[in-house]
Amino acid sequence: MKAIKRGFFRSIGAPGVAFLALTAALVLAGPQAAWAKKDHTSANAVDPTSVTACGTLSGSNTIYQLANDLTESGTGTCITMTGSNSTLDLFGYNITGPGATSTGAGINITSAANEDVIEGFSGTISKFEYGILDQANNTVGDNVTLEDNLVGLELNGTSGEATEMWSNFSADSNTDEGVYFNHCTDECMATDFDASSTTAGPGVLITDSSGPRISVFTATDNATYGVHVGCTSGCGTNSDVRVGDAPIGTSTTPAVTGNKSDGIFLDASESTTHDEVFLIKASGNGVTSGYDLHDASSTCGDNQWVGNDWGTASADGVSSPACIPLVTF
Repeated sequence: MKAIKRGFFRSIGAPGVAFLALTAALVLAGPQAAWAKKDHTSANAVDPTSVTACGTLSGSNTIYQLANDLTESGTGTCITMTGSNSTLDLFGYNITGPGATSTGAGINITSAANEDVIEGFSGTISKFEYGILDQANNTVGDNVTLEDNLVGLELNGTSGEATEMWSNFSADSNTDEGVYFNHCTDECMATDFDASSTTAGPGVLITDSSGPRISVFTATDNATYGVHVGCTSGCGTNSDVRVGDAPIGTSTTPAVTGNKSDGIFLDASESTTHDEVFLIKASGNGVTSGYDLHDASSTCGDNQWVGNDWGTASADGVSSPACIPLVTF
């Protein structure tokens, strides 16, 4: 399944500028520039550096562009990015790994890299341990499909603070997680995306993160939870997590449905973390066991559930728990 593209970011017109201008705009204009769409032909206007094989892209202030599909012949990473203020344009090409034997990523944006841009133009990354492993700060990613990996997209800030902003992508049919926020900080964000059909884990997992944001998304038919915030042990503590979808009235179908366990799950570790779940339309979850919306903290702790519509199923096992009010439209 491709990125959902429900129109939220489609309203931003194509600026018709080169990638170099895009990179500069991201630095100067702030996060809103991350979602700007570009005319596909504009990439040629600045003579990008052609990439024809897997390897390390170490240049800073450099525009890279795939010239063909790439296949990782070993078990490691295909593309490693170590430079800063650079752009990698997949140009619609695909990056393919070895499958179950992979110990690397399709693209690894290292902690040494900062303010890099990944533009997929609907390119696909598949058959790696990580489709994309983003360990950098101020990364922007857009319009890529991540499928048949162990983890689709991991936003990992364990080597330092990380603020990544990814939009307009799909992370479907991966094994453990579609999207994994791991020690992601400073309002790390994923928006306008789909995380569905995992074979073993949740669509989205958030652990040990401060201020992460997910919005305008779908999480359906996952093997466990649609979105799991927290963990049972050994993975740190979250704070100030925000999980929200498009305004409920704009969609006739639930954004979170068909998950085998809970649709949205704040586990018991989230009792004092000030999380907020808002404007989620969820129904038909708990296919094996569970609920549409579930807060494992007694009376929801200090978490807030605002303006959610869980329709035909139930939240926390009762018809209308005081801490998860039912809203219907």
